[in-house]
Amino acid sequence: MDEDCIEVGDHWPERLKDGVRLSKCMVAVWSPLYFQSSWCVSEWASFRERERRLNIQSHGLIAPMRFHDGEHFPEEARTVQWLDVAQYTSTAPAFLTSARAMDLEDLLKGFAKQVAHTIQGAPPFQADWPVIEARALAVPKIGLARL
Repeated sequence: MDEDCIEVGDHWPERLKDGVRLSKCMVAVWSPLYFQSSWCVSEWASFRERERRLNIQSHGLIAPMRFHDGEHFPEEARTVQWLDVAQYTSTAPAFLTSARAMDLEDLLKGFAKQVAHTIQGAPPFQADWPVIEARALAVPKIGLARL
């Protein structure tokens, strides 16, 4: 998370790379469009590579939340447990005062505890953490039609 803010005139690709390199873990909100962004896929690939280098096989460094779809995520992403909030993706104003919004709040509180556990378990910073520049993944058109 960028705590210092990217300033006007900054070379933001380098600032994003620095952010990935300096972060202890990654919280991702996954949707089919997430995997069509080369920046998002690069962040994801960078943390997957870090997990591989550290031989992390359980409770990794990525805390994903599935916002939409899931069936069109790449195979490697489907092997990671995510918090599923797809059923709460309503944008209707009435949703905010519904019982379902309270259910979502409870889910997010539990997710926040899991993220805190991920941060606490993350390894110390290493200057050679990789930053992988990846290309966006092809997502079937059917996955986009349902957004």
